[in-house]
Amino acid sequence: MEARGPALHPPARAGMDTLPLFPLNTVLFPGATLPLQIFEPRYLTMVRRCVDGQAPFGVVLIRSGKEVGGNAEPYEVGTTARIVEVKRLGSGRLHIIARGMQRFRIVSTSQDQPYLTGEVELLSDRDDDSPLAAGAMDRAATLFREYTQAGLAINGEWSREIALPARPGALADFVASRLELEAATHQRLLEELSVLRRLAIERRLLEPAVQARVYQLEGARRARYGAFGVWN
Repeated sequence: MEARGPALHPPARAGMDTLPLFPLNTVLFPGATLPLQIFEPRYLTMVRRCVDGQAPFGVVLIRSGKEVGGNAEPYEVGTTARIVEVKRLGSGRLHIIARGMQRFRIVSTSQDQPYLTGEVELLSDRDDDSPLAAGAMDRAATLFREYTQAGLAINGEWSREIALPARPGALADFVASRLELEAATHQRLLEELSVLRRLAIERRLLEPAVQARVYQLEGARRARYGAFGVWN
């Protein structure tokens, strides 16, 4: 690890945290893991500093610009990430696995480090304890199980029990991180702090996605067996 120099980041205002920011072409949700191969010198520096200080960094979706080289403009809402595994590769590269922790909103950014930093406010879920949340969670969980099991069957894999988070907000993030969606839709789900609304969006997305997968599965079985397959 490199030697420590002066203070890495300017002090944050009251109620604010300062994070190193990693703009990427992906959205990280709380609870999800993100594998990354680090090779740009600025992000090698950032990762080493985070590892040395056992500190998080912020993952933000790129609004404009490039992931590699240059200065990308990120969306305002991202997710704090903690590094849970580091492997050294050849040519000075690092492979890391980071775990999403908590949403944040960027208040201001700075380029006073080799990498982008941001003064951020941490965000919390709303409606997680609402009496309506349990029912919304059950409906979304049922659809997600059907979506996942159909995907396994399409790939010729055995159906298996799917362990899901016990709290509505955690379930909403679990489902969002595993849905095959455009990055902009993932970002919309990340920015939605109401658990009830997030689950409602996911149900609307899951219903046609389940139908599409069941139709695809039936076609695959007809092609394979020459008969109309039945999915249990």
